[in-house]
Amino acid sequence: MAADLHFLAIPVEIRLAIYDHYLTEHQRVSQTRQPSNQHLGLLHTCRQIYHEAGPLFQGYVSLRNEWQIKAFLQHADSLLKAQVYWADVANDGRVLSTGGSAQAALPLSVLYLALRRMTSLRRLRVFQCRQGLPVDLDKVAKTRLAIRFEYAMVLSESLKQLSAYELFLDQETRIYPFETVTADRINRLRLSGECHLPASLSTPALRHITLHGVTGNYFDQHNLTDCFTGAALESFSYGLAHRLGFEIRNRHVESLVGLSGGRLRKLVLLSCSRLTSTAIATCLEGLPLLEHFALSLVTVDELRTNFVLSLHPTVAIVKLQVVNAWYAIPMEAEEQALCDALESTVMKRKPPPREIWVSFRNKVMSENGREKRWKAIAEIHRFKLNIGPWEDVNMKEL
Repeated sequence: MAADLHFLAIPVEIRLAIYDHYLTEHQRVSQTRQPSNQHLGLLHTCRQIYHEAGPLFQGYVSLRNEWQIKAFLQHADSLLKAQVYWADVANDGRVLSTGGSAQAALPLSVLYLALRRMTSLRRLRVFQCRQGLPVDLDKVAKTRLAIRFEYAMVLSESLKQLSAYELFLDQETRIYPFETVTADRINRLRLSGECHLPASLSTPALRHITLHGVTGNYFDQHNLTDCFTGAALESFSYGLAHRLGFEIRNRHVESLVGLSGGRLRKLVLLSCSRLTSTAIATCLEGLPLLEHFALSLVTVDELRTNFVLSLHPTVAIVKLQVVNAWYAIPMEAEEQALCDALESTVMKRKPPPREIWVSFRNKVMSENGREKRWKAIAEIHRFKLNIGPWEDVNMKEL
């Protein structure tokens, strides 16, 4: 019996599920760190694992520097390149031009050649380049060095089959999304850095948006409905992530109802200090299909409207963190009212929620044994309850 206790003795259906889970965990991004290609090492274990996991693992590639990009171009055959449907890439972004036509600029990196050969590419995640090529000073003296981030990896309007386009960039990186990438079929979009979108951008397939660490004033000057024309959102996630970043305001949140047609299922708002409780409540009232709601709110001078009462019974996951700005007066009575509403309308409802994550000041949680009582309610109704700060972990994984 002991001889049968090895991986290949497991039914093949379970092994395939294990491969899929392993790859999913490997692709997970934390703190904008690009994954590696270590998943391919598993294929060298034995021939059977190679044949079983190969089609799945070879569909994903991570190119973290110019040496890996060139190795991919030189050593991966055309069939293998055509199998890639998901690519994580580090984009140098620098181009050389002679000062003539803008289209004559030539990227320093050959990433554009690698992407051009990925004919089945559906998902593209772009990371900050940490190991760029050295510049030939003699060559630069005769040309002009510039940053054209998207153009450097997609020279002409292409990647028309792309359905997910996600940017994991530093806050100071300037980018003009959809300068050369086609937006028509983009279903999932993640923006970061200093973004400037085209004046007229049609996104009829867009369903999921994440704004994380976005800087600059573009979104300060535009409503979300103007930025993403034709979108029908199912999820929207926002994280400030930088003290000088774009701060989401009432008009942005209120426009989510129209932008989603009321079909939004996931709403994440992290490190918000410009939102009023009334705007939050108005937004939630217009989202009857919402299932996941996460809000970390920094109060300044108001918390008049109890927005927890605006949550629909469809919400299964609630994450709520409320703190006051260091210069503001704590609103303990209003915070206690939020907790009371959370207990009466969410925790005790039928059917019960799946998860509740809360972070309030100790005085609010200790009032009338609230923390102990909530733990008892969670045990009785069988839902996950987490008490304590949760925003930092969620921000890193956004």
